[in-house]
Formats: sequence, structure tokens, C-alpha cells
Amino acid sequence: AAAPAPAPAAATDEEKRERKKRRRETGPRPVSSDVSLGNHQRYYGYRPRVQGAEPRRADARLRFLDATWWNNKKAKDVGCNDGTFSLEIARRFEPRILVGVDADAGLIRAATALVARRAREVDPDALLAKTEVKKGVARKGPLPFPHNCFFENEDVTTGGGDHSFDVISAFSVTKWIHLNHGDAGLLKFFRGVYASLKPGGRFVLEPQQWKSYQNRRRASEQIKATFKSIQVKPADFARVLVDDVGFESCEL
Repeated sequence: AAAPAPAPAAATDEEKRERKKRRRETGPRPVSSDVSLGNHQRYYGYRPRVQGAEPRRADARLRFLDATWWNNKKAKDVGCNDGTFSLEIARRFEPRILVGVDADAGLIRAATALVARRAREVDPDALLAKTEVKKGVARKGPLPFPHNCFFENEDVTTGGGDHSFDVISAFSVTKWIHLNHGDAGLLKFFRGVYASLKPGGRFVLEPQQWKSYQNRRRASEQIKATFKSIQVKPADFARVLVDDVGFESCEL
């Protein structure tokens, strides 16, 4: 009988550090071989972070966000990926409801599972304490975290809206809309956001730099062709949002 194959040797600490370094250098992995939607797995593991008062370091973007934009508001987060950042907004800023949407159904399933995990961590007594009681009848107030956060599979490039949201956010997503659908698709997205906001609503946008477009221009043959046709650059977004879409003002 043949001798059993030897067990593979455990990786040394040095080898583990090298593997971790390679992952940082190559960036997040796509969920599938098609990365044209920006559907990166473990995307938030590669975001810049800052050391905060909490045990885990927080996403650096949180420093630039105002809680009053979300607090007790109806919100939508476009391109939510696996829901990590959407849930952090829902936890910190306590919107009345936050709906995260993404074109990748697999990422929405991951986000929904993440909500379920967060819900299991909630203290039931703390949840009951947030329930309003009036004349002996319990009445729900604003949903406490994480029950104020929901996720849906949605293609936001189709346009349209019902003026129902107080705030809509889009963090690091416009590049992929732009590279897939060109200037016309991006403008359609912006107009859809405008149509989805209530009068006086707010659009919180984090556009990627033009250099980031250049780094991804060969992601597919379609993207390569679309990249060559783009005339509206990220530096033009503020003007487009005011002059072409109809927003009252734009703060940089």
C-alpha cells in the first residue's frame, strides 16, 4: 500500500504576512469574474480607516458626514455593496429608515445576512426601552438599529423616482455607473436621484477621481469603449448637478 501523503506544513508567520501584503497590493477580489459593476468582495476591508474611540477602527469617511443629514430621516444608500457602511450609518446617525440598494444580488444577500447577525446582538430589553407607551398601549417609534436598515436588489440606472426620500447617498459608485453607461447613463442616474428626493432633500455623493477611472478602463471591452467616449469628468459633477439636473446648490 502506498504511504499516506504528508500533511501540508502550516504557514509560518512570515508567509502569512506576505500573503496579507499581496492582498493589500492587489486590492479587493470580485465576487465573480465580472467586475464591471464594481462588485468587490471584502471591499470595506480595503477602505482607509482612522483610529477612533471604538475598539475597531472606523471608516475614514465618517469624519465628513453630518448626523443631522440622516437622523430620523428616510434615507437610501446607492451601491451599498455588502451593507457594512450602510449599517454603520444606520447605527451612528439613526435614520428613521435606511434602504441600501445594489445591482449585485449576491451582495444584497450578504447585506441581509449581516443585518440578521446584528439583530441577534441586540439586547431585547434595550429594544423594549425604545418603544413608546401611551395610555397603556405600546406604540412603535422610529425603528431602532438594526431594524431601521433594509436592503434591496435594484438597478439605479433606470431613472425615475417618487420624491419620497429625505437623503440619498452614493459612496464610490458613480465611476462604475459612468464606465458602464457613459455620460448619458450617469446623467440619467443623477436625474433619478433628484426625482427620488423630497423638496429640500439632500444628495450625499462621493465620486471617484479620474485616475481611478483610468485604472479600470480595461476591465472589459465594453468599458474600454465607454471610457473613450466620456466627456463629463468627476470635476464637472458639481456643475452638472446644478445646471443640468436642477439641484439648488452643491457643497464640495
